[in-house]
Amino acid sequence: MNIEMCEFTERQYKADFYGTRVNQEMVNKMIDLARNPYEIIPGYADFCCILVLKNRDDSGNYIFSELESLTIDRQEAKALGAELHCAYEARNDKELAVLVDWVTGIKPSKAEWIHLILYSREQMAKEGDEVEADWAIVSINGAATKEVEPMRPITSMRNALGVEEGGSGVPMDRKAYQESVDFWSKYIMIRRDEA
Repeated sequence: MNIEMCEFTERQYKADFYGTRVNQEMVNKMIDLARNPYEIIPGYADFCCILVLKNRDDSGNYIFSELESLTIDRQEAKALGAELHCAYEARNDKELAVLVDWVTGIKPSKAEWIHLILYSREQMAKEGDEVEADWAIVSINGAATKEVEPMRPITSMRNALGVEEGGSGVPMDRKAYQESVDFWSKYIMIRRDEA
């Protein structure tokens, strides 16, 4: 599978990025590991797939010890004394701001798994991001489990709005949307205090 980073995902290189932070060396290693993923999961549309990678080597050591799992049960976060925040935010200057929530004040656990979210070259072109590889990494997520978290409900809505608003143009799937609501009603993202 021929893979490269896309321009959108390069935001994950920045020190102030709230999600999974990576660097070029890590990405190169992940692309190498992606030649033999633990699992390939179909994405929410034909142009999307998810490569699941283990974050431990055969000896049980972390491959990327700095990767964190940034999702936590809301009740657990509350019990640990996390502070709840919410704000309207856009991922870049081309998108409409949407309401998001997160917690701070608690330390994330190390990521046991890595999920590489891939879009096809054709879809990337539709979204105005030209790539040479067959597949582009649109998101890298550290995770506690191999199961892939559902995209947030607001991401489904953004996708349904179309590429003009930062989405993919895929209509909402009501069942998948409700599953996302159920999941994100129970879980919440952790942001590091320094971000």
